[in-house]
Amino acid sequence: MLVGDSMNRNQFESMLCVLREGLSNKSRMFETHSYRITKGRGYYVFKFMDYNCTVEFSRSHFLVREGIKVRPTGKKRATLMIDQIDKMAPRWKRADILIFNTGHWWAHGKTSKGKDYFQEGDEVHEKLDVLIAFRRAMTTWGKWIDENMNPARTRVFYRGYSAAHFRGGEWNSGGTCNGETQPILNETFLGSYPVKMQIVEDVIHQMVTPVTILNVTRLTNFRKDGHPSVYGKHFTELDQKKPRRIQDCSHWCLPGVPDAWNELIFASLVMEKKWKYR
Repeated sequence: MLVGDSMNRNQFESMLCVLREGLSNKSRMFETHSYRITKGRGYYVFKFMDYNCTVEFSRSHFLVREGIKVRPTGKKRATLMIDQIDKMAPRWKRADILIFNTGHWWAHGKTSKGKDYFQEGDEVHEKLDVLIAFRRAMTTWGKWIDENMNPARTRVFYRGYSAAHFRGGEWNSGGTCNGETQPILNETFLGSYPVKMQIVEDVIHQMVTPVTILNVTRLTNFRKDGHPSVYGKHFTELDQKKPRRIQDCSHWCLPGVPDAWNELIFASLVMEKKWKYR
C-alpha cells in the first residue's frame, strides 16, 4: 500500500504499469470497485488474481489529520491536527508493505504560512513555523508506526521528497519547465538538500520500528526533463505551442522517474534476506 500525496499516487500508477506488463492475461488485474484513477478519488485497490495480492493507494496529504474547527461565531475553518494520525490510518494496518510520503502540501499557501492552521488538542496556533509543525506531525506519524506496526509482518518504507523544477516562478505564479529535453549534467546547479528531509531522517532514527528511507531527492534533482509540463491531460495543442496555463513541473511522466523508485523498492526487498515473502 502506498500512502501519501499525489506524488505517491504517481508512484502507485507507475507500479501498476510495471506489474501489469508481467501478466500474460492483463484482465486478471483490475480495480476491485471498477474505479478509474482520478485526482478526486483518494483510495484504490487493484487486485492481481494470479498472485492473490493487491496494490493499494490511500491518499493522505500530510499523514496527520485534516480537520475543521468551529469558531465561537459558528464559522468553520480548516485546520491540520498535527498531534493526530490521519483518519484513514486503520486501513494501513492490513498492508504487508507500506510506502509513505508527504512534503509537497507543506509548501503551499496556508500550510507554509502557519497562521491559524496548525492544531494540537483544542488549540489552534495563531502562528506556528511550518518546520516545527512538520517535525511534530512526523513525530505523530512515527509514534503511530511504533505503536501499530509489527516488523515481523509489515515492511515500512518512507519515500523521500522528489524535486520540482519550476523556472521563473512556482506552480501558481508562472513557473515553467516546458522545452526541457536533457537532465541537469552539472552538479553545481542542483538544489540544496531539503530541511524537511533532514527532519524525516531525525524522526525515523529515533523510532523503534525499522523504516527504510528511499531517498530519491538527489536522484530526482537531476531530472528537470522528466515532468509533464504542458503535456498534461487537460492541455490543448495551443497550450503546448504557447504555454500560458499552469504547468506541471512537480509530477513525473510515465514511463519515467517513478519507475526507478519502484525498482529500488524491489531491489531492497530482494536484497533483504531476513524478509519473508508471503
